[in-house]
Amino acid sequence: MTPEPKIMQAVEMLDYRVTAGDIASQAGIDIKLAEQGLLVLASEAGGHLQVSETGDIAYLFPNNFRTILQSKYFRLRLQEWWNRVWKVLFYLIRISFGVVLIASIVLLAVAITIILVAISASQGEGDRDEGGGMVFMPNFWFGPDIFWLFSPDYRRPHHGQRTRGRAGEEHRMNFLEAIFSFLFGDGNPNADLDERRWRSIAAVIRNNGGAIVAEQVAPYLDDLGSGYHQEYEEYMLPVLTRFNGRPEVSPEGQIVYHFPELQVTTNRSQPTSVPAYLKEMRWRFSEASTGQLTLAAGLGVLNLGLALTLGFIIGTAPSSNKLVAGWSRWWHPSILLC
Repeated sequence: MTPEPKIMQAVEMLDYRVTAGDIASQAGIDIKLAEQGLLVLASEAGGHLQVSETGDIAYLFPNNFRTILQSKYFRLRLQEWWNRVWKVLFYLIRISFGVVLIASIVLLAVAITIILVAISASQGEGDRDEGGGMVFMPNFWFGPDIFWLFSPDYRRPHHGQRTRGRAGEEHRMNFLEAIFSFLFGDGNPNADLDERRWRSIAAVIRNNGGAIVAEQVAPYLDDLGSGYHQEYEEYMLPVLTRFNGRPEVSPEGQIVYHFPELQVTTNRSQPTSVPAYLKEMRWRFSEASTGQLTLAAGLGVLNLGLALTLGFIIGTAPSSNKLVAGWSRWWHPSILLC
């Protein structure tokens, strides 16, 4: 079996010495899958079994366990390589739309300028006796410094596929990426909602010593049911199944849910901070700033306007001008709208 990437990442985040409960809590996965995944990883990466301070099994992994695995698995090496390449490739794809748009505006402006100069020059040849012709040179301004457009100052969230901030983080995108965002949006910010749900529930259980009541995890569940389903706390069944828990009755007659595996940990740090409830992120089509979106729309309108202007100039210019005749053989404004 191939080691699970989520478990590998959790081992690294927990400083290479973990229990199954640590992995289930950190990665938000089923406790049984965590146990099985740790056995596979320990077998393939040279991990060691130890007895923790509580008398339970802990797994110790070498810091270079990824290198050990990569030497064994070609597919894993290929996946690591592709992940690095895809980050660069996807960034180039994102900025390519902005580069093409700006290049189109520049080329259209240059073409219009050249044609107007040629027309003015041809007209001036016939008016030399009257004092010569006047050349029209339009001015186009693109800002004091366009190099900031290419700055890849766009830090992505921990799972690397999203383009918007997580957990209050502020992420900035450069203007070329904002054009891509303006056209295609930034995706669903709640794609990892289920993963965040189980991480939060596991953290609540661990913060309470592995024993909770149903009301403590209810704010992190979507459907609590109604009527007797909610009265008999049936919504706790998936939680019990996922983290291998068991219900018990307290001396006061209240149902208490125990999770022995989540009580075992090698991490002696302070309790994990958990939000009061599971909050879905607001879904905005684009995470670019208002100024970036306005400028992107303005450049699109400018590009269209320049294309129509060039088409109009070619259509109305004297056909005797060789430069205009050459342009008119292939030019049509629709080519920039494809």
